[in-house]
Amino acid sequence: MVERKARPGKGLLALPGGFVDGSEKLMDACLRELREETRLKIPAAVLKGSIKNDQVFDDPHRSARGRTITHAFYIELAPNKQLPKVKGGDDAKHAMWVPLADLDPTTIFEDHYFIIKELTGL
Repeated sequence: MVERKARPGKGLLALPGGFVDGSEKLMDACLRELREETRLKIPAAVLKGSIKNDQVFDDPHRSARGRTITHAFYIELAPNKQLPKVKGGDDAKHAMWVPLADLDPTTIFEDHYFIIKELTGL
């Protein structure tokens, strides 16, 4: 999770993400945003191979920012390894690993808690 640095949702936890540039593919945008906001240093091939689920969230009223369609990816890293270091960057004030059991919907931006529940089966 990242702590949002700016409005809307300043100070709330959110999934790392952002917008697709006009010249990039969706998966490339996903990996770019993940790296920009968390400074995660895992090879793209490993991240792509670790995708367990993905879904589009397109409710017209899901964001105060206006019509926002999110294509979210659930990446599950090998459980037998130590979690890699993350550090906030770009739009994220901080980045951190948060156990699913510790998630508090009142501290999470917009519908990101719902997205996590849908993708993980929580």
